[in-house]
Amino acid sequence: NVVDTTFGSMPSSVDAFAKDAIKQFGLSETAAKRYSSTMGAMLKSMGLNQQQTLSMSTTLAGLAGDMASFYNISTDEAFSKIRSGISGETEPLKQLGINLSVANLEAYALSQGITKSYQSMTQAEQAILRYNYLLKSTTDAQGDFAKTSESWANQVRILKENFNSLKATIGQGLIMAL
Repeated sequence: NVVDTTFGSMPSSVDAFAKDAIKQFGLSETAAKRYSSTMGAMLKSMGLNQQQTLSMSTTLAGLAGDMASFYNISTDEAFSKIRSGISGETEPLKQLGINLSVANLEAYALSQGITKSYQSMTQAEQAILRYNYLLKSTTDAQGDFAKTSESWANQVRILKENFNSLKATIGQGLIMAL
């Protein structure tokens, strides 16, 4: 329901992303949908359009899996830090060495040819700036899960996520039976 409501006419794109998320990012289908929907709802409320919301949400959900692999933290913790950063909090990502301070964001904006001050930007513009800066700052982590999916830690992560998917499937079956 959250996927359908948040993404309007494009929930099939989120479904397709979520189906492959276990292989690409170590995220179960449920986690990929939950992360995408949570991020989508937040970005939508900041004034981004439906296409921007979809693209950014799935990218950030995937980034959570890559950052979890790269920094050896849980995907929930990685997503929480990303969500905090996109909403404007700096401390959670600083723990990973990513500084989203206003000074850094303004310097990044200038390097991209944006002369508007951070304070005079709309919420949507600030969110896009934080998103782009975050992607620039995490290039080392991007793709890490796929690169290291054969490692012990990531094989355990896949097993755990597959088990969670199995539990969800059994639960859905029980709900239908009841």
